[in-house]
Amino acid sequence: MNQTMTTTMPVPSCPPRPLFLHQLAVLFVCGATALAATGQTPAPSPARSASGSIRIENPQEKADLATRIDEAIQRAKTKNAPTTSAGGRRRAEPIPSVEVRIPAERPSKSAKTMAIPQAPARPAVQDPEASRRYIQTRAAELAAAVPPPPAPPPPDPRTVRWDYGSGDRGPKAWGNLHPEFAACSQGMRQSPIHITAQDVEAGPAPLLAFDHQFFGGTVLHSGHGLELKVEGDSILTLRGMPWRLVRLQFRHPAEERVHQHNYPMATDLVYQGPEGQTAVVSVPMQLGSTNTFITRIWTHMPLDVQDSVRLPQPVLSVDELLPQDRRYYQYAGSITQPPCTEGVLRIVMKNPVNIGLAQLRLLQRLSPPSARPVQATNGRLVLEAQQARGAALTWPAT
Repeated sequence: MNQTMTTTMPVPSCPPRPLFLHQLAVLFVCGATALAATGQTPAPSPARSASGSIRIENPQEKADLATRIDEAIQRAKTKNAPTTSAGGRRRAEPIPSVEVRIPAERPSKSAKTMAIPQAPARPAVQDPEASRRYIQTRAAELAAAVPPPPAPPPPDPRTVRWDYGSGDRGPKAWGNLHPEFAACSQGMRQSPIHITAQDVEAGPAPLLAFDHQFFGGTVLHSGHGLELKVEGDSILTLRGMPWRLVRLQFRHPAEERVHQHNYPMATDLVYQGPEGQTAVVSVPMQLGSTNTFITRIWTHMPLDVQDSVRLPQPVLSVDELLPQDRRYYQYAGSITQPPCTEGVLRIVMKNPVNIGLAQLRLLQRLSPPSARPVQATNGRLVLEAQQARGAALTWPAT
């Protein structure tokens, strides 16, 4: 739809100045207005281009148009010159107005019909398998170019949860719970073992020289069993060196089996050598009379996990615990809980001592079973030491 905007404006006074082609349109309007005021017929209008601009091609026409515009401007000035009124004042005649019609621009047809360029069609995959192989190869190259992030450090082994049960934290899984527990599943000299006649060789062995010092300590429920942290000096002379007693562990059932026999309980005395070595003296226990040594400890029994009770004074002596017949078995083994460290000297007393039924039941009531299953001997030698109380070790009688 064509729209015409009509604007009425006064004819400006057009001062004579040099003419330029781009001013011809404005001067033409001024001249046409002046000619209309004088009644003269204007010259033919110059041709308009498709864009609406005035185009004058003939030089003569350009000159004639310029002359006519100048004459029209002079006549307009003369006509509009102020006149003198009756009172002696000059009166200016009103400036004629010119109606200019500006046709609205029509939208370009080319803009409506302009087609939106389409994206080129993707070529069809000729060989999907080849494309898949390429993607896999490229992905592998990119993965190899970027180093993987460093693995997080393992947790503190002391915070790793484990137990003696049959689940995913039990003895069969200990080796997978922490890198430092690898010996639990890969070690070749693990404890406990089943001591059988085919593994035992009898012969002389060092004398177990326990001192007679009394000691005390703190009874603790660790969550894995009941133990006593020793306070004071209780020394075992072994292999010509002093070994200091650091801990007692009360286990049910006993860990080592001896000639197919399983004992319901054992007390393990853990010693530390002068160079950090570890030796464990295990005293098996069988049901019988009340054990005085155990009574002194059970009197200060803790009641819950992580509960502890300190003995009021040093009232314990190893002599009160050990059997009179101190012959023993000896072999190279390990500790029997994570991290299952090897290089431990294991000593198992050949003869058990008694434990009262009520004493055993109290331990069973307080803590779950705390014995690791027996491990393979892997051809290890078990030495049976022949020793009588207070006597030197001798070869067994043949």
